[in-house]
Amino acid sequence: NFAEATTVENLLSDIKSSLADRTELQLIIDDPDGDIEMVKLAQKDIESIDAKCNSLIKQVKEYLVPKEKYDSEDAVIEVVPGAGGQEASMFAEEIFNMYIKYVQDMGFSVGAVNMSMNSVGKNSKFSSSSGITRATAQISGINVFGQLKYETGVHRVQRVPVTGTKNDRLQTSTCSVAILPKPRNIEINIPDEDLKFEFVRSSGAGGQGVNTTDSACRVTHIPTGTIVKCQEERSQLQNKKRALEKLHYILYESEFNTITSSVASSRKLQIGNMNRNEKIRTYNFPRHMLSEHRVKMSHKFPSMVAFLYG
Repeated sequence: NFAEATTVENLLSDIKSSLADRTELQLIIDDPDGDIEMVKLAQKDIESIDAKCNSLIKQVKEYLVPKEKYDSEDAVIEVVPGAGGQEASMFAEEIFNMYIKYVQDMGFSVGAVNMSMNSVGKNSKFSSSSGITRATAQISGINVFGQLKYETGVHRVQRVPVTGTKNDRLQTSTCSVAILPKPRNIEINIPDEDLKFEFVRSSGAGGQGVNTTDSACRVTHIPTGTIVKCQEERSQLQNKKRALEKLHYILYESEFNTITSSVASSRKLQIGNMNRNEKIRTYNFPRHMLSEHRVKMSHKFPSMVAFLYG
């Protein structure tokens, strides 16, 4: 597309300019009557230019090598807690916030952020003190899906539970990250006649507006039998809107999986398989260590909390 072509053109222009500078520096080095100090400076500058050119050439190759299908598309990120109860809910929020900051630092745009909160009930020294039951966001930019697709999988945390006491033992909790492309040729249109809405009493521990009105919305997609229920909001209208958003996402994910299943079954990707059930990373808080399981590498940080903050 035009944006990519412009980027490649700018990279090639930088390479051409750097090579011209290198030619002039080489003349200084080759001059038999040249000053020794000037020659040493020229040699250092050439080393810097060579490193810069190698980096620029690598970037150009990434743009010119044919991309896999959907790599150039925008993406949707979804994070949901896994095993670990409230601790998993809090960890899921930390991971979601980490990715939002990460993609913003990459220059991508973040929109349509949707977070279903779950109050943990105490302050925390970590980067989250509330927790989520589910969070999604749309990421827009150049080659978003291609750069984020391998983040799909299970992220695992090992630490003393934030929701417990100092005497508690180390606990392992997980959250699941899914990265889906937003291909332009997949459109989910749901006719009204395919939907069945029911408004029921909210279930839960009680409280204002809970179990007193028919505010919860349950929507059934008749052709597939998919049922989605939403009771997070206070009003019928808000819960209906949220339930439709959840249903749209489920049907979109199903359609995408159908399209890509033949590709996924024909070859195993070299690094991971973009399976949300695949364990990809462990965050060990006591040791401040991050382990990447797919390439069997670990790295220590001064502070794991600081790492999650970015």
